[in-house]
Amino acid sequence: MIQAQEKQEIVVLLHGILRSKTDMLFLRKNFEENGYDTLNILYPSREKSLEDLSEFVHEKIINHPGYSDDTTVNFVTHSMGGLITRYYIARYKPKNLGKVVMLGPPNTGSEFADWLTETEALAPIYKMLFGPAGQQLTTKHKHIDREINYPLGVIAGNASINPLAPWILDGEHDGIVPVERTKIEGMKDHIIMPATHSFMMFNPQVINQALYFLQHEEFNRSNS
Repeated sequence: MIQAQEKQEIVVLLHGILRSKTDMLFLRKNFEENGYDTLNILYPSREKSLEDLSEFVHEKIINHPGYSDDTTVNFVTHSMGGLITRYYIARYKPKNLGKVVMLGPPNTGSEFADWLTETEALAPIYKMLFGPAGQQLTTKHKHIDREINYPLGVIAGNASINPLAPWILDGEHDGIVPVERTKIEGMKDHIIMPATHSFMMFNPQVINQALYFLQHEEFNRSNS
């Protein structure tokens, strides 16, 4: 009797605002080489709110050829992609949810977004460029989810190439998001890597840590 082939777990990849799915190609290649099916979603980050973007992502997931109700669905995200994932989970409560890894997520916002929305000369430009979801990246915005009850690993960067960051952000940061702002109550693990916000998804160490969390539900500190 021929046994049915075990279904591959899916890794949904979500890029950040003003970025594209090409930013997630190194991650995609690594996960596929390690036996995962991947769904690398290009979404209209400048055109919709986080609520509407979570609906957009939901439609992409349920229409993915490898998807079924009993297929484990994991998420690996960069920046705002992590917030969309939180909204997706809060709204749809997927029973087949696996693990979630967020790279540089503004889980409690960023003072950089505060500065851009509160500076009179910059606010209209920021709103035009970043759209509805950009307004939801501030430290004052209240998100729809109330608790993290799934295996979440957060990777924060502490390197910066942003010359404005030292004037706006306190403590360790990746140039856009402070390390403390990446944290959220209920997360399973958190690790800080020598990576910048804009390029951490290309960093081999970050990619390896994301894979390790998917496999072990914790980050690898054996070389720390």
